[in-house]
Amino acid sequence: MMQGGKKRPDSPILDWSAADALHLPFLAETFDAVVSGFLLRNVIDVPKALGEQYRVLRPGGRVVVLDTTRPTKNAFTPFIKFHLHILIPFLGRMIAGSGEAYTYLPESTEAFLQAEQLAAYLIQAGFKEVGFHRLMFGTVAIHWGRK
Repeated sequence: MMQGGKKRPDSPILDWSAADALHLPFLAETFDAVVSGFLLRNVIDVPKALGEQYRVLRPGGRVVVLDTTRPTKNAFTPFIKFHLHILIPFLGRMIAGSGEAYTYLPESTEAFLQAEQLAAYLIQAGFKEVGFHRLMFGTVAIHWGRK
């Protein structure tokens, strides 16, 4: 994704960096904001990753996390399961030529934290004013907090 972003002609000048989310190579209190997209479901230690994000934020800095979330059971659950386990892999095979990558998405979504659990981890890491908003029938959530 970073390579694609670097190639965009309308992309702003950024200092691109790839790093281990559990050991960020930045000084404490360096950034005004930390934003991640679909990162946390792929790390082995969510509290440690959030602790690193907290560490590199300046006081008053904001964190925003976009990630999948385990949907709560409701009337849409059968449709959500069909979408996750049948439709997404099928479309992945048809459009991208590979269903395997699109099988990982539903599996990692259902294995990841519920939105309330991730919010609790943000609070445990020290963030204040923590909140979240579910999207996509509860399969994706945006979380936020302030240092």
